Amino acid sequence: MEFKDLVKKILRYNKNADISLIERSYKFSKETVENKKRLSGSDWVDHYLDVANLLADLRVDDTCIAAALMHGIIKRSNLSLSTIKREFGEDIAAIIEGLDKLDKIKRNVATTEYNNEDLRKVLLAVSKDIRIILIKLCDKLANMRELEYLPKDEQKRIAREVMDIYAPLAYRLGIGKIKSELEDLSFKYLEPKIYSDIRKKIQERTEQGHVVIYKIKNFLNKEFKKEKIEAEVYGRVKSVHSVYKKLIDRSYKLGNMFDIVALRVLTHNLDDCYKVLKILHTNFRPVPTGFRDYIATPKPNGYRSLHTSIYDNENNVIEFQIRTVEMHEMAEEGAASHFGYKGMSSNKEFDRKLNWIKQLVTKNSSKLDVEMFGDHIFVFTPKGKMVELRSGSTPVDFAYEIHSDIGDKCVGAMVNGKMVQLKTELDNGDIVEIITSKNRKPSTEWLKFVKTTKAKQRIQHSLKSVGKVTMSAYNKREEKIDLEEELIHLENTKYSIINFARCCRPVPCDKIVGKIKSVGKVNIHKIECSAANGKLVKASWKEFENKKVELIISSIDRMGLLAEILNSVASMKLNVSDVKGKALKDNSAECSFKVVVKNLEELLNLIKRLNKVNGVKKVYLGDV
Repeated sequence: MEFKDLVKKILRYNKNADISLIERSYKFSKETVENKKRLSGSDWVDHYLDVANLLADLRVDDTCIAAALMHGIIKRSNLSLSTIKREFGEDIAAIIEGLDKLDKIKRNVATTEYNNEDLRKVLLAVSKDIRIILIKLCDKLANMRELEYLPKDEQKRIAREVMDIYAPLAYRLGIGKIKSELEDLSFKYLEPKIYSDIRKKIQERTEQGHVVIYKIKNFLNKEFKKEKIEAEVYGRVKSVHSVYKKLIDRSYKLGNMFDIVALRVLTHNLDDCYKVLKILHTNFRPVPTGFRDYIATPKPNGYRSLHTSIYDNENNVIEFQIRTVEMHEMAEEGAASHFGYKGMSSNKEFDRKLNWIKQLVTKNSSKLDVEMFGDHIFVFTPKGKMVELRSGSTPVDFAYEIHSDIGDKCVGAMVNGKMVQLKTELDNGDIVEIITSKNRKPSTEWLKFVKTTKAKQRIQHSLKSVGKVTMSAYNKREEKIDLEEELIHLENTKYSIINFARCCRPVPCDKIVGKIKSVGKVNIHKIECSAANGKLVKASWKEFENKKVELIISSIDRMGLLAEILNSVASMKLNVSDVKGKALKDNSAECSFKVVVKNLEELLNLIKRLNKVNGVKKVYLGDV
């Protein structure tokens, strides 16, 4: 690809692009890596153009393109980051620095066994600007296209890394076209024989399927004209790896797979999606297990589409995806399709339909919210062992995480080879070395800055053992308030446990009464409920109008949980702020957010919806 072709592509989606910035970065890169060759024999600058071209397909902004054209040039030259900062500004320098930090972390963990999901979390947490991940994914794809030039053992290692780490990242960001190609290219090197067999079968089915597709397309176009539906029908061939997954997941045999070739219908509005579905199911026999409504219930990465399979008049199985153009852009380009040239650092709130991506991105910028990954950071020992800590943790927290004795005897710390104060906040990717002394004891001052519970408890224990007073104010526990206790007022009495009676299920518009069950416990009934007898206490609903409330949700930890919770809120057209989430022990999780509700009825309706989300155990009130 030539630079002028890249410029044309960018201008097609962004006529106001800063081409001078992009040209400056290209020339700077070209001069810096002049005469440097890749293993394939191509120039390094050609690789930079390939990566920028892939990013242009995602319609990213000028800064992202410019940074992509210079990624990695620091380690391939004598340049310093300060030179990049001076020539191209803070944003581009920060992206290039972030990419270099990713490489540093990869080197740190190269000799250590880690769970792949943990590695994906680390990569996302370190990449606070989502453009770093987008460049990294496109860089990986460009490299995978030239993997044949590497030694065979390297081919397998890199293919496994891409399959386990980078393809799932592309999926999590909803970038379908990059995810599919990364999977296929990895699969080609991991299972060459199976890859070859499936690809051959796909080619056979594709040739056989041309006539079938032609007939169906003609039929549908006539029906669309009759029903005044604006829609386009496209044939598509499934990726090799997606066919392989179907063979494994559904125990199919390759010779019996008839839905390798599929059709995609793109409409211009949501209603037409369901009209197209009706046309298919009215005129053809649906495959009983072939229907999935991912519009009503999106996938965790925000993917939305109708899926159905039908038998045509010759008993061929044909699979359909039906979606709007906007849904298609989201499926193919993911997060990038909504950032793009519109401004990745705008201060406008993300559209509600992007609630799912709040798992990855804060609502006001392109920055990834580390709290979405458990409010944690990931740092390393000098030997490459990864240590997970709370955001804001210090070398003292790190020392106690390694071992209690190391924490107790900590006298100093080196971070990335430099001496730092013990209260210095650590950052993702830092390499931390603790200096100890046998004569050292914990200090009460440490309680003012440590973040982890383990460090606080150990310091307090050590201080108590030598008779010093601990500063418990620094170990304040966050309280959760049961919803029932916060919503109900009981006259002249206070009960620690208040429950809504299941027999009558009172709601805010009902007149209510409290029935004392035992010491400290009371059930709230409708006043006319037949079970409201015995020892009673006057009860009423507290005033609750246009209040901003914090909801804290205790749940089982699973992928996509936060997305489903936020989608439940979005379905009620409520604005969410201050979203946080963290993983806890025993496969549990806790997330919280703030929301403004009109009245008690709306709040209870929201709670009811949240309780229906798979995995949610209990919903509490935080700040009101």
